[in-house]
Amino acid sequence: MLLELTLYLIIGFSCLVFTKPSSAKVMLKDILFVLFWPYFILLKYVEYIDEAKQNSRKK
Repeated sequence: MLLELTLYLIIGFSCLVFTKPSSAKVMLKDILFVLFWPYFILLKYVEYIDEAKQNSRKK
């Protein structure tokens, strides 16, 4: 588990180094995304499900 977490963080932060963010705000946003990407994906999933429910109600 610790090895997987370490690899995940190394890969995420190395991608941040290669993208070279343009400002400190963008860098902070990218760091938060690397640390909390499962929550961002879950949030997007919930948004898509809500949108699909609303579209099915309209039909």
